[in-house]
Amino acid sequence: MDERLIAADPREVMRRIAEAYLAAPAITAEQGGIRLAPHQVEAAARLLALLGRWGGGVLADATGMGKTFVAISVARIMTPVLIVAPAALRQMWREALRRTGVDARIESYEALSRGQTMVVERPALLVLDEAHHARNPRSKRYAALADLAWGARVLLLTATPIHNRGRDLRALVALFMGSRADTLSEDELRHVIVRRTAGSWVGVAADSASALPAIAEPRWLDVPTDRDTLRAIAALPPAVPAADGAAAHALLLLGLIRAWSSSEAALRATLRRRLQRAAAMEGALESGRLPDRRELAYWPVVDDAIQLGFPELMGRGDSGVDVPRIRAAIQRHTEGVRAILGCLDRNDGAADKARIRLLASVRERHPSTPLVAFTQFADTAAATFRAGLPDGGGALVTGTGARIASGRVTVEEIVRALDIGDLASATPAAMPLHWLIATDVLSEGLSLRRAGVIVHLDLPWTIARLEQRVGRLRRFGSPHRLIAVYAIGPPVAARELVPVVRALQRKARLSSSVGGVDELKSALPLLGNRLAKATASVAQRGESQAIEELRQALSLWTDRTSPHRRVDAKPGPEHCVAIALVGDGTNRRLLAFSDDSLSDRPADVLRVVRMCSSRCGPIAQPGPDENVPDALLAVSAAVEKWLSEERGREIAKPATEASSASHVAVLRALQERLMSSTRLERASLARRIDRCRRLVMSAKGIGAELALARVLDSKASIDLDALEALLESRASRRDTQPGPARLLAMLCVCPHHAREARAFVGGAPER
Repeated sequence: MDERLIAADPREVMRRIAEAYLAAPAITAEQGGIRLAPHQVEAAARLLALLGRWGGGVLADATGMGKTFVAISVARIMTPVLIVAPAALRQMWREALRRTGVDARIESYEALSRGQTMVVERPALLVLDEAHHARNPRSKRYAALADLAWGARVLLLTATPIHNRGRDLRALVALFMGSRADTLSEDELRHVIVRRTAGSWVGVAADSASALPAIAEPRWLDVPTDRDTLRAIAALPPAVPAADGAAAHALLLLGLIRAWSSSEAALRATLRRRLQRAAAMEGALESGRLPDRRELAYWPVVDDAIQLGFPELMGRGDSGVDVPRIRAAIQRHTEGVRAILGCLDRNDGAADKARIRLLASVRERHPSTPLVAFTQFADTAAATFRAGLPDGGGALVTGTGARIASGRVTVEEIVRALDIGDLASATPAAMPLHWLIATDVLSEGLSLRRAGVIVHLDLPWTIARLEQRVGRLRRFGSPHRLIAVYAIGPPVAARELVPVVRALQRKARLSSSVGGVDELKSALPLLGNRLAKATASVAQRGESQAIEELRQALSLWTDRTSPHRRVDAKPGPEHCVAIALVGDGTNRRLLAFSDDSLSDRPADVLRVVRMCSSRCGPIAQPGPDENVPDALLAVSAAVEKWLSEERGREIAKPATEASSASHVAVLRALQERLMSSTRLERASLARRIDRCRRLVMSAKGIGAELALARVLDSKASIDLDALEALLESRASRRDTQPGPARLLAMLCVCPHHAREARAFVGGAPER
């Protein structure tokens, strides 16, 4: 230890440990014309600490908890600021910035994808709203964002960081952490994420009018089964005789079933598009030519959610193409498509009529509460809107715009009509909407707080989309105590949708491992018992929510008005346990000692914190001459060993953090340049090479790695002038690296000692 062990009142040590660990940069609640809620102030302070230490952070709060204003409170401190958001949310951001008096530039992901944006001033802070739009490292927009993120702090906003696979989140974190993100464990990833749900919300009482509304258990609404159409879909011949046709055809059939599960109108529209493309391809074959790559790209599109890669139709050259065979396959496929349409004609829209009746019954159950129905398919939305509901007052929103019964309106007008309070610039009476049919274009970022009933017209391809849909209604400031959730079932047997449900189950398990299971409760009943069991095991491990629960437990240690309050009433430990606070002047960590081992995992620390809380009641002040218990000496030795290993890791950090191939290659090239220089120039060159090394090591993020790779030229030695010019223009704005960690304070609970608890402070932090 840094100082002689000093006996202290355990309650005082508990308080000082908690205050030091929870300490964060100060954020004022007043932000221009708005006032942040306590949970928003806490989030902003924690994000500032993450931005300083790691150069970036992820705000993954549940939908409806006000991430926009948290980001703006951070942006007020760092300028210049660039905000990238979906095009549909730019107006919402402009309004929020106006109300808070913060200046920032706003760009859209769509503009980045088209290369239609030009950033004149490089940002000090890059904010990515709905950051999951940037999860694909192979996209053009990701490359543009990687370049913008290099040298800036990066704040990622998304309630659903994982959509399809675990690497979605790692790709986002790589924007500020680089290739190192690929090697982080799930526990390490959680350290750069601030994630609170309604269940972990500290600072707002459960019965408060400002709390998030609860979500009712979803209810299935079934439509009649149509086995003839199902058999016709299953009998559809493949489109082309391709080598990988079996897999492609299976995906095609799944896409058709998903369209049919949404509505007969969506299936009809999909089939008609296939007939049009088949006719275009037959025409090309009749003219004696093969369609080019661009023409072929239009053929395999099933719907907005699935696009198949065209099979290997041509082999290695045009000479190997069997045109008659291909034409015959297309004709058989066309006949199969017409057979499915014939089944739909005979069914006379019975399933869609049943859907409208079910929607009407939901409106009858909730006559005074606005309803929002979401679907993946624009054809489903349009057909449902045309059918209408008996009470009128409806609206439609798709990717092509918005309309009400009297004609076209703007999407902004629809959103204002279904929002309330300060965020709405029009009163509901200006457009008295009772129900809205919308595609998933409206399922992100916007507030529809006046609505209290949601209907899933179909199951989306990702669990994140289910969460986003519910999040439009379940928002901070909602007037509803309970959000009713319904889902209209497909006109097929459950086994036919097994691939869809299994995909959702897999994605839900991935999402729950990082964000917990609280926000999945609105979807679990829709996906079966298997998923409920899988996510229950995640909840039982307690890893995803351990950080937030740990902060809640420690916040009770800081309560000066109730010094003897215990976190829980469970029996105390049967063996010696301890909590140690370690760190430098700014960065602090907690270590838990239990079962003769030391751990810094939040779940382990939380368990020991609860043990300490259950034992540290009011006890006598230890005498100054009492001997230090042997158990405490053992804990102290374990902590010192851990600190020694940590210092070793700090010494090795320059080598271990240069994990990208481009960093290593540039450092090797710099060394080769120095070794190949003459003895006369080596002395002066060494200083320049050393400066370049430091610049290379400070260049963080995937954008820096890509730029360093471009600097290298295999035909010549590295250009020092170009390297310095590149790196100095992006000098890191991050805080200095932390110094060596040391023991700051320790609380030890020894049940077999004369007193219930003993606490010792070594170099304790200032109050």
